[in-house]
Amino acid sequence: MYNQKKLAGTLGVALLLWFLIGYILYPALKTVVVSLTEDGTISLVHYSRFFASEANISPLVNSIFLGFLTVIVCGIIGTALAFFIHYFDFPGKSIIDKLLLLPLMLPGIVIVFAFVQLYGESGLITKSIEWLFGLESKPYNFSGLKGILFVHAYTQYVYFYISVSIAIKHIDYSVVESARNLGAAKTKIFTSIILPFISPALISSAIITFISGIGSFTAPSIIGGGYRVLTTQILLSKANNYMEVAATQVVILTGISLFLFSIFRNYEKRAVFTSSVKGVAIQAVPIKNPLVRFLMLSTAGLLIVTILLPVFAILLMSFVKSETLMVNIFPRQFTCENYLEIFTRSRKFAPFLNSISMALLASLLGLAIAIPSSYLIVKTKLKIKWLVEMLVMLPWAMPASAIAINIINAYNSPNFFSMNSVLVGTFILLPLGYFVRSIPLMVKTTSISFQNLNETYIEASKSLGASQIQTFRQIVLPMISPGLIAGFLLVFVRSIGEYTISVFLYTPSNKPVSIAVVNGIFEYNIGLAMAYGTLLILITTILSSMISKFSTASY
Repeated sequence: MYNQKKLAGTLGVALLLWFLIGYILYPALKTVVVSLTEDGTISLVHYSRFFASEANISPLVNSIFLGFLTVIVCGIIGTALAFFIHYFDFPGKSIIDKLLLLPLMLPGIVIVFAFVQLYGESGLITKSIEWLFGLESKPYNFSGLKGILFVHAYTQYVYFYISVSIAIKHIDYSVVESARNLGAAKTKIFTSIILPFISPALISSAIITFISGIGSFTAPSIIGGGYRVLTTQILLSKANNYMEVAATQVVILTGISLFLFSIFRNYEKRAVFTSSVKGVAIQAVPIKNPLVRFLMLSTAGLLIVTILLPVFAILLMSFVKSETLMVNIFPRQFTCENYLEIFTRSRKFAPFLNSISMALLASLLGLAIAIPSSYLIVKTKLKIKWLVEMLVMLPWAMPASAIAINIINAYNSPNFFSMNSVLVGTFILLPLGYFVRSIPLMVKTTSISFQNLNETYIEASKSLGASQIQTFRQIVLPMISPGLIAGFLLVFVRSIGEYTISVFLYTPSNKPVSIAVVNGIFEYNIGLAMAYGTLLILITTILSSMISKFSTASY
């Protein structure tokens, strides 16, 4: 019996490694091989051509510059907001705290087009400013680097906000009080006590934001204008069937991300600041000065408006007849026809059905892989678990465009991992891309459930004569299910509105809703596109609230 269990466990680990290697590591290595191949022989010619051409160097430099600027802008905004919300006490702060997480729930493609409708050349805000101040030309140019940074500031400050907020909550306020009683100046307190506490959060957020910034595709492709970045060049190379060039670009972009990600992982393991004094959580400072209080409340109100304005714009435009926007800048006629068209015409509803089915498939696949992976990493002492952890975390350092190209290179010909079939052009390729991109988050979520699993109950169940199946069904599963459900919903939310991987891998037979949104905009059917966006926001908001509920239950 023992030997049978050991054999079953060995086969299970082997099957897990086969899957992780076949669908995460092998595609990445295949892209490296493609980038090093010229006329069937190993060569560095593609890299030499890349670095010898100004047309290639410029997008690379732009991508790196964009990544650093994104870190600076989002770092300032996210850190300032974290201190604003958690260091000061004022009415409505709990509501604002929740609203500040809203960009995490919104699909990136929908946010970009919402900003275009607000701040673009014919946007509602742009035209309102022109009308109010009697301007004869647009007051700003919402395109290029400035436009991309504006979108990044809205969507990516959350990385800093969440990390720094958690760090602030763990500051031992008794240390701050002791330093203050000893006569330390505010600057000294900040640099000697507060900064060391939050610096790990700042570093980790900076690396994640940088990787996200240099791998950004949606904003540069829609509003980038003449500001070319490497991700958009990768799509251009793929569209022209220059797969060796695309592979080279992907390897360079992924190499930069992996280098910084490895630094982050090393720093994360070493940089832990602990205080010698234990016990008192930081106390929010009440605002007693009427003028300061008024300014704080005004700032809070401005934050609410800024966060909700894009959502309001999407909702408003979803009820507009698209043809009226060809004549009038400001909406004048409203209708429910856009929604009726989606739910009454199968051709318009098909993208939603495709996205739901593919997101569901990616989530189920993620759950099937994350459960054994998390158990192996958290609950076993197997020497091989470092490899499992490395494989499931690898996509975290890969831009979405790189993941897509890796999958294309791996499965454009029959091989052992594709069951000797060509997967490019099939339905399964897109949910596979969603799965690969989301597996690190799924594993992180399920790992928390296993870390909180109380072994005492399991041992008690076994001592009372329960079988392993009964113990798992009645003890283990109820304890870990909140985390599993949260991880499942998180992958579903990330997948249903995903655009970058979709634009690389979709086919006419499985066109997702994110592509339908883009098609609607470029076909001047803005009302329909915004109706798609509104429904996406509704779905992701409902599911995100469920994620929050289950995540709380899992701790």
